[in-house]
Amino acid sequence: MINLAKEEKAFLCTWFGSLLSHELTDEQLKQYQQGMFEPLFELLSEQGFSSQVQQIKSDIVQINEMPYGQLELAADFTQLFLLDGQSSALPYASAYLEEEALTTNLNYMDSLLAQFGLQFNQESKEPSDHVGVYLQILNKLVTYSDSEKQQDFVENYLLNWLIPFNDKVQKIKTKTMFYQNIMAMLISVLSK
Repeated sequence: MINLAKEEKAFLCTWFGSLLSHELTDEQLKQYQQGMFEPLFELLSEQGFSSQVQQIKSDIVQINEMPYGQLELAADFTQLFLLDGQSSALPYASAYLEEEALTTNLNYMDSLLAQFGLQFNQESKEPSDHVGVYLQILNKLVTYSDSEKQQDFVENYLLNWLIPFNDKVQKIKTKTMFYQNIMAMLISVLSK
């Protein structure tokens, strides 16, 4: 994973997890359009992701220029993550791992959830193999574990299904490329 201070890594995990778990609200989109995330984008650019940052910033400008930009972005989120497995790239490990690998993966996730005293959101009914839950666990590992344990989690429990998930995300046509670019950056950040 990218070499940053613990707090910066933890913030990135939260940021990616939030973007991939929920549609951006109108208020959140305005924050991007008003430059409130510029310090984050500068940090990512300094780490070698300047071309990906530029793509995301271009997406934000494009969305801003659309008559109903926030609705278009919400439609993109739905198209990418919320429809059936044929039409969407489902954001769950169970959609990409074979039975034995999935069992191993989920057992480890359950042990980490228990270790950190985390429960998945009962209101949204998201299962524990959702990408947002994995990123929340990574956040906890960044905060409370050594880099070796973090790297093991990223390599053996996250990227093994996140890469095929990203491949599917990249193939889905949407009005904007915002989420596709976010996913590509996540893979790059985790792989660095």
